[in-house]
Amino acid sequence: MRTPRQIGRYAFDAWNDWYSVHKLQSNGESRTTEADLVRWEKPTLGWVKCNVDVAFVPGSGRTSAGLCFRNNRGQVMAGMTQWQQTVISPVEGEAWVLLLAMEEARHKGLDRVQFESDSKVLVEAIHMKRRGYSYEA
Repeated sequence: MRTPRQIGRYAFDAWNDWYSVHKLQSNGESRTTEADLVRWEKPTLGWVKCNVDVAFVPGSGRTSAGLCFRNNRGQVMAGMTQWQQTVISPVEGEAWVLLLAMEEARHKGLDRVQFESDSKVLVEAIHMKRRGYSYEA
């Protein structure tokens, strides 16, 4: 069984590898903070958008993760929810669900996927990793 830190590190590394292979273009803006989220935006034609989120139920001792794949018309293509019998930090939870989403995209043969998370810390850490900086939570 992996520790939350190992899951987070694996998700960061997997994202970096995925990004390098697909050479996604970044607009340099972090539009994933709660204050900035106004409404969902469709992905570019030919792309799929995968939104990920994590939730914590107080007193339950569990972490809940959810993800949703939508096409450029906004139609749901696939989704998933999963529970983990461990309480982890919000950024580790977001990294965990991002990893689940990347594994699901690979399993479904999707290679043009835009992942979106509302975790500003995770998004910034991924961008730092891509630029070659080290990130320690």
